Amino acid sequence: MKADWQQRPLGEICDVLDYKRKPVTKRDRVRGVYPYYGATGIQDYVADFLFDEPLVLIGEDGAKWGPGESSAFAVEGKCWVNNHAHVLRPHRELILDEWLIHFLNYEDLTPFVSGMTVPKLNQGSLKEIPVLLPPLVEQQRMVGIFDEAFSGIATAKANAENKLIALNELKQSMLHHAFTGQV
Repeated sequence: MKADWQQRPLGEICDVLDYKRKPVTKRDRVRGVYPYYGATGIQDYVADFLFDEPLVLIGEDGAKWGPGESSAFAVEGKCWVNNHAHVLRPHRELILDEWLIHFLNYEDLTPFVSGMTVPKLNQGSLKEIPVLLPPLVEQQRMVGIFDEAFSGIATAKANAENKLIALNELKQSMLHHAFTGQV
């Protein structure tokens, strides 16, 4: 950790808006255009919304919290969030949404999770997670580096998947030709 970096509990650098969440059973949901978010992303679309601002969500239960699990994600605009995701509004004078997401997705949060049968990141533990806080300029610079690297990784992965599909098609074609004599 560099000298000008701080470390603060998440509860000091974010407002936790969980008190605004409302679960709605599938049976009681009215279909609509607004995303209905749970622990891992969009679960459905509903006719009403609870939030209309940029926020960060992280799974409370039904998620994975190990390093690299992508348990935190951004939402923006009108949406509904159920009680399986924590709702965070970062104090943007201290921390960028993107920095918080990268940090939470990088860190091993399992020490903050309780429950063996149904693992849960409860709000008390969430607020205690120590978050590294470089200066905002440094956060922005590093987020740019991360985004560029992850974009390159996604492109390489897509290319590899396409090559694997082409290879499998070639294999099938060769087998077809070998056993039927047809091209």
